[in-house]
Amino acid sequence: MGRSERETQRLADRAGFFEPLTRHLFQDAGICAGMRVLDVGSGAGDVSFLVAELVGKSGSVVGVDANSEVVGAATARADAAGLKNVRFMPGDIRALEFDGDFDAVVGRLVLMYSADPAATLRFALRHVRRDGLAAFQEMNVGAPVWSAPPSPLHQLLGRCVSGAFARGGVQMAMGTRLHEVFVAAGLEAPQMCTDAIIGAGEEWVRRFAAAFGAGILRSVLPAILEYGVATESELELDTFDERYIDEVVGQESVVQWIPLVGAWARRRT
Repeated sequence: MGRSERETQRLADRAGFFEPLTRHLFQDAGICAGMRVLDVGSGAGDVSFLVAELVGKSGSVVGVDANSEVVGAATARADAAGLKNVRFMPGDIRALEFDGDFDAVVGRLVLMYSADPAATLRFALRHVRRDGLAAFQEMNVGAPVWSAPPSPLHQLLGRCVSGAFARGGVQMAMGTRLHEVFVAAGLEAPQMCTDAIIGAGEEWVRRFAAAFGAGILRSVLPAILEYGVATESELELDTFDERYIDEVVGQESVVQWIPLVGAWARRRT
């Protein structure tokens, strides 16, 4: 999906929708004050910022991302917010070393992009103490989006995203696969939950369109066009968001996005 200032802002907008779902997962998993937490695939930093709130001033968070530019953006956001218990590092989790073990490792929408998610998790767990936690949240990208009354533009948005991801090598059912991946990585069988973003009304729909509408379509447009998922004339990206808002609000649709699956477990070995 690339990295740019616009894409980083879209990810931050998207994180506002995911935040309550991820907070619920981390609290159920046992992320709490005083913990030292590793955030894998930290991106623009939103998961790290949420964890920093949960662990408080007595805890700390280290976010790791392979993209040095996005690490710079996350560091700047942390500095601007005055967060002293968060820092970010560029690099591959398979090669990085840290000064001491972590109480937990977390991630959101990161294993779905790994060719071998169990190996990625296994490398991350090397840095987690015995009885430490792993808590991850991933999408089932192949699951259909939902709207009632049906919104053709909402269904087109979901079809384009899932179609582009399917042909781009993403792990389409990573959410459901978390049980398998956790066990293969050496963790106990995880507890699991599922959540989805759902809403209606003009204010909510405008926010949703900004986070998930034309922005995400632009990000994956090369794949959409290459794989024949849709044409530029079908999407009309310059007006997509306003047409989406007019349609969904005008027919008073309730819309739901691709579901997220969360899993958490302790390292026993």
